[in-house]
Amino acid sequence: MFLVFIGLLVALFLLGMPVAFGIAITAVVLMLVDLGQVRTLVVPQMMASGVNSFVILAVPLFVLAGKLMNAGGISDRIFRFANVLVGYLPGGLGHVNVVSSVLFSGMSGAAVSDAAGLGQVQIRAMRNHGYDKGFASAITASSSTIGPMIPPSLPAVVYAVAAGVSVGALFIAGIIPGLIMAALLLLMVAILAHRRDYPREDFPSAGAAWRAFRGAVLPLLTPVIIIGGIVEGTFTATEAAAVAVLYSAFLGAVVYRELKWRDFVQVLRETAQLSAAIGLIVAAATLYGNVIIRAQIPQAILEAFTAFANSPLVVLLILNLFLLLVGCFLETIAAITILVPLLLPLLQAFEVDPLHFGVIMILNLMIGLLTPPLGLVLFVVSRIGEISILELVRALGPFYLMLVLALIIVTLFPGVVLWLPGLLME
Repeated sequence: MFLVFIGLLVALFLLGMPVAFGIAITAVVLMLVDLGQVRTLVVPQMMASGVNSFVILAVPLFVLAGKLMNAGGISDRIFRFANVLVGYLPGGLGHVNVVSSVLFSGMSGAAVSDAAGLGQVQIRAMRNHGYDKGFASAITASSSTIGPMIPPSLPAVVYAVAAGVSVGALFIAGIIPGLIMAALLLLMVAILAHRRDYPREDFPSAGAAWRAFRGAVLPLLTPVIIIGGIVEGTFTATEAAAVAVLYSAFLGAVVYRELKWRDFVQVLRETAQLSAAIGLIVAAATLYGNVIIRAQIPQAILEAFTAFANSPLVVLLILNLFLLLVGCFLETIAAITILVPLLLPLLQAFEVDPLHFGVIMILNLMIGLLTPPLGLVLFVVSRIGEISILELVRALGPFYLMLVLALIIVTLFPGVVLWLPGLLME
């Protein structure tokens, strides 16, 4: 059964089968092998139950909010404000790149959206100021992985649904790890800027600083509204996503007047396409999860682990290596929906906090977005940075080290993840 589960799924992906169809076909075959028949009435019921969830409704809403922010001129305003904050440091626009990604992460929720939207602004500015395209593209790709760590986060919503944990708590749990990632990337920018003698921006005048702050202050309120509302109990994570949509539409269409009707139609089309793809993956993964639980595959994995793993730390270290490998080949949402049902019994047996593991899993998969052969952020940044994949991977070398160091810190020190949710969600 385990060989069918692994071999068929991998074979379908290698053949180019769309993720959702590959998962569903594997589940149906497993059902046939386990039961000797396919329960045709049960299959659609299980798949429908996966997306018939109030919590999962946050996914298309956060997607829509992020795309409205991109189309409404928010990216340029965030970048100008970040430039005022840190542009005068050595390697200034490298620091601006990271800081603007941190600020924008409170609105986008997805690394690919960050890379595709804000990344164009970042790379264009850095190239115009004399930075080589390798460095500009590498720091843009690296900093975009901060987006899903700092709320709102699409992978966090999907993980919370799959693992049965609080979306709000998982949102808050990612804040400190996201800031650690940013700090380590800033450290590497400073080191490279010193070695390569990268330029810095002029120190901003008071007037320029005020104009940049005034242009960015309203977008910067987005994460405050989202997290503040969840923590205060004013609204749930799903309702917070709806509030974010209304707020971003108001900023783009009314305040800045850059969101036109044709832009809005295009945003709705892109949101529908992406949300449908995610929804289909979640539906197929729900069927898949039910079938593998019935086939007792998680129990087999648990028995295999308990044969040689004797502590939660050993289990987490092994899972880190496994997830880093998975992230090279599997899209983030698909990896979460496939693996969480498999790994939950293992986490429970070794008393690993699911919030802690959720952040670890998302961070691993974010690194996977930067690794060949299937790293989506690699392809996006390669296109907008006009750089080959090989050149980009080579330039990413120092930043891989920083992201792996962030992963080690998050794994070894659970308090980094659990302290803030424990403080705010009591």
